[in-house]
Parts: sequence; structure tokens; C-alpha cells
Amino acid sequence: MKLQSGKIDLGLFVAILFLLGFGIVLVYSSSFALAQQRFGGADFFLSRQAFRALLAVVSFMIFINVDYHLWGKASGLLFIIAAALLLYVLFLPDSHAINGAKRWITLGSVRFQVSDFARLALILFISRKCEEAGPEIRDRKVFVQNLLKIGVISVLVVLGPDFSSSMIITSIALGILFVSGAKVLHIASLALAAIPFMVILVLRTPYRLNRVLGYLNMSGRVEDLGYQAFQSLVGLGNGGFFGVGLGKGEQKYFYLPEPHTDFAFSILGEEIGFFGIMVILLVFGFVIYKGLRISLNAPDKMGQLMAFGFTLTIAAYLLIHACVSTGLVPTTGVPMPFLSYGGMSLIFTMISMGILLNISSQTQTSLTENVPLSDKQKSGRRNRKR
Repeated sequence: MKLQSGKIDLGLFVAILFLLGFGIVLVYSSSFALAQQRFGGADFFLSRQAFRALLAVVSFMIFINVDYHLWGKASGLLFIIAAALLLYVLFLPDSHAINGAKRWITLGSVRFQVSDFARLALILFISRKCEEAGPEIRDRKVFVQNLLKIGVISVLVVLGPDFSSSMIITSIALGILFVSGAKVLHIASLALAAIPFMVILVLRTPYRLNRVLGYLNMSGRVEDLGYQAFQSLVGLGNGGFFGVGLGKGEQKYFYLPEPHTDFAFSILGEEIGFFGIMVILLVFGFVIYKGLRISLNAPDKMGQLMAFGFTLTIAAYLLIHACVSTGLVPTTGVPMPFLSYGGMSLIFTMISMGILLNISSQTQTSLTENVPLSDKQKSGRRNRKR
């Protein structure tokens, strides 16, 4: 299938590329001070982000043109590969850990977080399994079988340790189960049962507990746990309604750690202000709206669930990143889709958007094929046959 403008959602296509392009600008604006200090060149992160964005666009275009049913058929293999890679990173030597966590695999000059691939594989796999289950997804045994598959990925991710990514991946997968017709009682019972385990994971891990304490006690003092969240709010406050201008923000000058990744929203608010943030959020809202529309009109249940899963991923990461930057939830390293610095995470995001647009193209094709003929058209066909 070749890419044709009449077969894809051009509005969604343009919105995605706009966010990708603006993300390159934001990465440079938020990272040049850090790049100069660490690597002696202001464009260190910019050059890498631009190259990875190019690879992301290539991947995006390829996946638009590949029938999404192929990924459904291959989802079992992708799931096994994802689980194997998550196990592999757990057994890597401690020298491969970054900030005490084993989440990344390095292939030459490329480093990627395995949970990004695992999330994509799980969405494809669960979508296919839910389609195969059909109405039986309401059966407790079938629900538990799918839950165990979700649990394999979630547990391996949390052992990374990556608590926030594990919770997001689990939530997305449960959302897919809910849309596929699983009983609310089953999902609610699971959520209630998981709460004690989540509390234990937080209380028994010092850095997670410190994040909660910092959330409860924000302060402008560097030595305090809530310093990051406080500085993020300072940046948003500095921006006012129209912002101080791209590149002119102050919080990236070492007030915020990793301003180009974990606090991209704060830098965005400081430099383009409340009005600019609203424009960006409207574009994200448009992408999410289009994704849900594609899900509703998908040609089959698997396409519906895939589209919903990919759309929910964008919404979940955007919401959590914004909430962290505004101090509504404890600080955690969740990137902002398209706008935060990242290599393979950006590529996997664009791959998911490519699959989403492929579902959209097949939806429009199927709708065209099923449009009923008018009486005049039917009469014309009869005359031609004569």
C-alpha cells in the first residue's frame, strides 16, 4: 500500500509533524546551557535530536505504509522479544546501570530504553488477544490470562527499577481491556488489590519515598527534597501570559535538572507563556481527538484497540509530565511526547503514530468501498451493462 494524501488523515499527519518540529526547537532552547557545560558545545543535544527526528520521520513514513494487520500477526513474537530484552537488561553488570537503574541497551552509539519497545509490543499483543477473545473477554478466566501477560511486562519493568513506566504501561493495557469489553468489576478489583503493593514499593524504596516527601514539602532551598518541583513552578510563574521568549528562560541555567527531558513543560511555560502552552495543548488535544475518532471508526476490533492504546499513551504521558511540572504529582522522569529530548523513545512514538495513520487509511478505504450507490448511480451502471 502506497501513501496517498486521499487515504490518510492529513490533519493528524500535519499535527504530528508540527509537534516533532517544534520539539527540536524546544530541545535546543532548553539544553544549550547544559550541553555547553557538560560537552563544550551548545548544539550537542540539538544535533542528536535532529538526527533522531530524521530517523523517526523515516520510521513514521514506513509504518504508515505497512498494513497494521501484519503487526497484529507478529505481536506474539514482539512480545517475547520485549520480555527477553527486559530480562537481559536486568542481568547486565552494574557498570551498565545509569543512576542505579538498568533500563537501557546500548548498540554502538545508539542507546534505548527497553520499556519503550515493551510498551509498543504489549499494545499490539493485547489488542490482538482481545480481538481473538471476543465476547469471552468478560469471562474471568480469559481476563486473568490476559492479565498475566500484562503482568510479565509490568513486573520486569518495575524491577528495572522503573515504577512510573510500569504503572503507565499497566494502565494503558487495562484501558485496552476495558474498551474491549472486560468487566469493570474485574478491573476495579485488580486496582484495589494493587494499592497495598504500590504503597509497599514506595515505602521500602528510599528514593521513591523521598519523592513523595518532596512533593509534600516543596521548598526553594537546594538541599530540600521539593526543590525541583518548586523551581518548576518558578519557571511557569516567570513565563506569565506570553512568556519571556524562546531561549531567554532562566530555569534551564542549572536550576532544574534535566530541563530538556523531565521538565520540558516548565521550560515551555517560561519561554512561551500560558498562551503558548494553550496552543501546544490544543495541538495535542487535536491529536488525541483524531486518535479516538480513528479508534471508533477502525475496520476491525484489533485496529480499534491498537488506535485506542496508542492514543491513550500520548494522553497519559502528556498528562503525567504536565502534572509533575505543575507540582500536582510527585516528581518522576516521564518525558513529554514529541517535545522532550529522546532518541529511541521518539522513534517508537512516531512508529505508533505511523500505525495509527495506517489504521486511519484503511478505515477511509473501507468506508469508501461500503458507500451505498444512489438510484442515479445504479441506473447508470445498468445502462452501461446494456
